[in-house]
Amino acid sequence: MKDNERPIGILDSGIGGLTVVRRMQSLLPGEDIIYFGDSANVPYGNRTEDEILALTRKMIHFLAGRQVKCIAIACNTISTLIQRLRAEAPCPLINIIDAGSSCIAEQKLPQVGLIATEFTVKMGAYDAKIHSRAPQCEVFAKGSPRLAALIDKGDFDDDAINAEIREQVGAILNRAPVEHLLLACTHFPLVEDNFRACYPQLKLIDPADQEAAYMDRLLTEHHWHNAQERGTFSIYTTGDPAVYARVAARLGLRRPEVCEHAAL
Repeated sequence: MKDNERPIGILDSGIGGLTVVRRMQSLLPGEDIIYFGDSANVPYGNRTEDEILALTRKMIHFLAGRQVKCIAIACNTISTLIQRLRAEAPCPLINIIDAGSSCIAEQKLPQVGLIATEFTVKMGAYDAKIHSRAPQCEVFAKGSPRLAALIDKGDFDDDAINAEIREQVGAILNRAPVEHLLLACTHFPLVEDNFRACYPQLKLIDPADQEAAYMDRLLTEHHWHNAQERGTFSIYTTGDPAVYARVAARLGLRRPEVCEHAAL
């Protein structure tokens, strides 16, 4: 198989990274995409660094076994550990924290709210990246211990989701009257409507667009664009494939040729 004909890999701790697939399919329609979501172990944000690394290495190994040419890390929590993962990865990796911080820098915001997993906030990767690109921007971050896991169940009408959004975003607004909120977990754009219902005044920022643009530049750099008109889409998960199929349909993704359970 020629390098440009090999698939793109996308990995996440659960269903959230399907929001990145949506952007990839729109910008790069000819690319074959293999997605892996580790719902059996979600939320990663409540795990230790060593646990996150061990689980991510298994996902990378799974995707490498399917000859992917590169991997997009859709999970913000995993992306905080990108330097350690890049040093040992068998193919190029891109990550969503670089993408998210670029979004903030390009908009030249004086301040921004950020909601993520507790691990992502604790690691401070977003703060560091944003301040390196936009030193003037104040970041008001809050970690949620429950929201990613609630969303990963696939029941977006669960009242507990809105309750968690109000608690965590309310804590941010008590610190500063921010106008923009960065959804720094790929699960969170799946419930954009919930965020808007709870806080209609906030402008939501989803880094998925920028990560797709990063992937486009990587493929251009290596001359890896697939010339076919329409790529294939496969989903593997340690969780329930039916939830993934349902969310993929909700997002308007191509119907996956494969959607099945896989062990790590």
